[in-house]
Amino acid sequence: MRARVNALLSQSTAASNNVKKTGFTLVELIITILVIGVLAVTAAPRFLGNDTEEAIALRDRTLQVVRNMQFRAMQNVQDTSCVKITATIIAPPAGHDCANALSTAFDADQVVDASSTDFAFQTADENGDSFSQIQFDGFGRPRNIACSTNCRIQISTFAMCLQSEGAVYAC
Repeated sequence: MRARVNALLSQSTAASNNVKKTGFTLVELIITILVIGVLAVTAAPRFLGNDTEEAIALRDRTLQVVRNMQFRAMQNVQDTSCVKITATIIAPPAGHDCANALSTAFDADQVVDASSTDFAFQTADENGDSFSQIQFDGFGRPRNIACSTNCRIQISTFAMCLQSEGAVYAC
């Protein structure tokens, strides 16, 4: 009898050893799903590009540059601070003199360059006419364009607005 029990035990042990363990454990599957999820959230948008984020970033940088020039004009009333605007670049003029042409020789925080993107800057005053520069008076109000309603610098579906009393905001 004992021999029979030992034979049955050895058969069951051999049978369990012969069973191939195929597939993944639950822990391995969960870790794999987590890694794929993290990659999808962080890396994929960088490779695929996200135009919305890029347009918002350009709009925000435009706000920063225009506000900086506005503050400069309010702090130094003898200064003729202005912002020059082309289809791909927003920057102060050379020497901060509005009579000069646009210059990209400033620090990166004073220049918005969209030439490496698919976006272009489009401007419109209250009459729908385009403008190529914004000059500010000592109170931070635009003095060379008509903005009694809104003047806009459009970047894709996002825009920066400027009002006659000097309010500069995202719209």
